[in-house]
Amino acid sequence: MNRPYPIIAQIDTDAIRHNCNVVKSMLPSSCQFGAMVKCNAYGHGIDLVLPVLEEVGVNMLGVATIAEAQQLRELDWKGIILLLMPELGIYRDQEKKDIARLIVKNEIRITCVTKEDIEVLDEAAEDLSRPAMIHLMLDTGMSRMGLYEDELIDLIDETRNRDNIILEGLFTHFVASHLKDKHSALEQLERFNAFRTRLDELGFEIPIVHTANTGAVLDLPDAYFNMVRPGLGLYGYYSNEDFETEPDLKPALKLLSYLTLVKEVPAGRTVGYGGTYAVEKDMTIGLVPIGYGDGYDRRLSNTGIMTIEGYEVPVIGRISMDQTILDLTEPIKNGIDVRQGTEVTVIDNDHNAVNSVKALAKLMDTVPYEVVTNLGTRILRIAV
Repeated sequence: MNRPYPIIAQIDTDAIRHNCNVVKSMLPSSCQFGAMVKCNAYGHGIDLVLPVLEEVGVNMLGVATIAEAQQLRELDWKGIILLLMPELGIYRDQEKKDIARLIVKNEIRITCVTKEDIEVLDEAAEDLSRPAMIHLMLDTGMSRMGLYEDELIDLIDETRNRDNIILEGLFTHFVASHLKDKHSALEQLERFNAFRTRLDELGFEIPIVHTANTGAVLDLPDAYFNMVRPGLGLYGYYSNEDFETEPDLKPALKLLSYLTLVKEVPAGRTVGYGGTYAVEKDMTIGLVPIGYGDGYDRRLSNTGIMTIEGYEVPVIGRISMDQTILDLTEPIKNGIDVRQGTEVTVIDNDHNAVNSVKALAKLMDTVPYEVVTNLGTRILRIAV
C-alpha cells in the first residue's frame, strides 16, 4: 500500500514551462538563464520542477545550501549549480577540507566571502586536479551578504595568482527591484556598474555577471547583463502590485485536502484554542487535516478562506498544528452535499481567487515567498 497523504499539492508543470518561456522571451539571445530552485523549488518540489527546467534549457540552478546542491546532483542534474549562501565558512579543520573537496568534485560554483574559503578550495582543487569555480557578491545596498568594494577587490586579487581558482561570476542583489519606484534599484545598479568599471581599469575580467531577480527580470532590463536569476516568477508569483499590465505568469501550485469530520455546533459554544470564535447561531463546521505544522500559517486564524466547489468556507477559530476548522454554511446553503471526504481547495492556482497565494500573502501581511516555501513535508506533491 502506498503511503497515504491527506494533503496534496498539484504542481502544474505546464504552468512552470509557460513561466520559463515568458522569461526567456524577454531576454536577449546572449543572456543566460539561471533558475532559482532553493527551498525545494520554492516549496513546489525540486524533483517535479527539475525535468521542466532541463527541457526549457536553463543554464544554471541556484541553491542556498550544500545539501540542496548535492540533491540536484543526485537527481542527475549535470549543469551548473551556484551555491548562493557562503556556507563553507561555518565549517572548521578537516570537515571544512572535506566539504571543499565535495564542492569541487561535484563542480558546484560557490559564493566566497573570505580568503580562507579561497585557500581551502584551492587546496581541494589541486588535490582533485580540477578547478574550483567561484562567484563573488558586491554589497550594493542590501547590507546582508556580499562585500564592499575594497574588500571585494582584495578577494579578487587573492584569486589572481591561484591557478586552481576560476573567478567565474560577479553579482549583487536588489533591495526593492519589485517596486514601481525604481530609485533604490537604480542606485544599486549605478554602484554595481561603477565597480565593474573599476575592475576593468584594474584588468580583472569576470565572465558571468548577474543581478536580475524576478522583479528586475520583469521590470528592469538594464539589470540583465549576461545572466538573470529569477526565482518566484518561475512558479507563477510576483510581489509587484504596480505593473501597468500584469505579467503573463501562471501560478503552478494548487493545494487540496479533504474534510475529516463534519459536525453541528450549537449556538453559545466557542471554536478552537482560546475560544476566539463565538458561535452565535447553530452552524455546521468541518475539519481539514492541515495546520501550521504543514505551513498553513496561524496568522490565517479567523481570516483565511478555503473553497468547496467554488463556494467560500471561512477559517474559524485558531489554526492548530494539524487541523483547521471551517464554516460550511455557504456550500450547504447552495445545495452542496458536504460530508466526510469532501474535497477542499486550500490554495487555488487562480491568481484572482480569494485563496490564491497572492491573497493569502496579503491576509498574512507577508510576501508570496513565505506562503509557498513554508509548505511542509506531510504534503504530497504531484505533477499534473
